[in-house]
Amino acid sequence: NWYGRKIIKIPTFYPSSKTCSSCGNIKETLTLSERIYHCECCGLEIDRDYNASINILRKGLEILKEEKVS
Repeated sequence: NWYGRKIIKIPTFYPSSKTCSSCGNIKETLTLSERIYHCECCGLEIDRDYNASINILRKGLEILKEEKVS
């Protein structure tokens, strides 16, 4: 706990930038110069960092849910 808040650690190599926040497709390669994430499967176009932040939030909620069930 940190100031009454729970800290959830996302796995270091979780592919938050390479995963489509809409359909879950994972890109094989994504260069640092690509600032807009484009999904070949569903056509989503979104800022790369915003896409990653959505994925990190979802992963954190998934981990929190698993902890409460256990």
